[in-house]
Amino acid sequence: MMRALLGTLFFTITSLSAYDYALKPVRVTSDVHCFFGKPEIMDKTNNGNIVNSCYIDAGEGYVVVDTGPSYAYAESAYNAMKKIKSLPVKLVINTHIHDDHWLGNNYFTEQGIRVLGSDDFKVSADMSEPTRMQTYISGEAYAKTKPTLPTEMISSDTTLNIGNQKLELKIAKHKAHTAKDMVVYLPKSNVLIAADLIFNDRLPSVRGGDINGWLLALDELDTLQAKHIVGGHGNRTDKDAAAMTRDYFTQMRNEIRAAIAEGLSIEDTIKKVTMDGYKKYKLYEGTHRHNVEASYRVLEWE
Repeated sequence: MMRALLGTLFFTITSLSAYDYALKPVRVTSDVHCFFGKPEIMDKTNNGNIVNSCYIDAGEGYVVVDTGPSYAYAESAYNAMKKIKSLPVKLVINTHIHDDHWLGNNYFTEQGIRVLGSDDFKVSADMSEPTRMQTYISGEAYAKTKPTLPTEMISSDTTLNIGNQKLELKIAKHKAHTAKDMVVYLPKSNVLIAADLIFNDRLPSVRGGDINGWLLALDELDTLQAKHIVGGHGNRTDKDAAAMTRDYFTQMRNEIRAAIAEGLSIEDTIKKVTMDGYKKYKLYEGTHRHNVEASYRVLEWE
């Protein structure tokens, strides 16, 4: 009896001492709630809470789109959702390989829950190096996190029927933010969860992506005519939520092409293409010049 009581006490203390992100879900529609991260770089203060994660109510359970930067984040988000409606999680979807979106996976896989992602995880996810989150967020927030890849991977568009929801999983036809960016479209509520193909409140980051493919991917999303669009970063969720990302990359491409036509070097192009109208957005200083450099390297070969 005493051993059982001690075990219960240990479990309770351990649970209570786990890092709590104090996440608050925001209603997008009656069947979609999302957690919106801060427009910041991950650090030991925000502990990776810089990303958006969504819960889809399928009647019989939740579908989770992106699990966030850590085990503790995934746990905090699910605990918050249970206060709205106490449903089991039926499926987790990872939209792409950047670790701020999927390091919460093992919170769900340890409960036997399926995690679905694109087959780019087989190619591009480097499991041999410490993750960015492991490096930049606190040990308390990262505790219990074990980088865990999707348990199932797809290579092309897939339609799933889960409970009362039809989920259309669409993979961008071109390299965009990453080699394979997945979005989730819900015809029932006309909601598009577009992940990192769409940024708001802060500048998008090209990183290893392709500006041409990204703009083509946005054109593909337009054909869905979604009423509610949720990006991977930023709070905007209306039908025009893609506008800033599209306008930014369209102007950047035009200005870089003009610079290349003038014969400017990559260094001079970075100095010239400052796009001052975007300085008002968060992370301009640390992101814009890298976007110009990465895009120049793509466009110079056209």
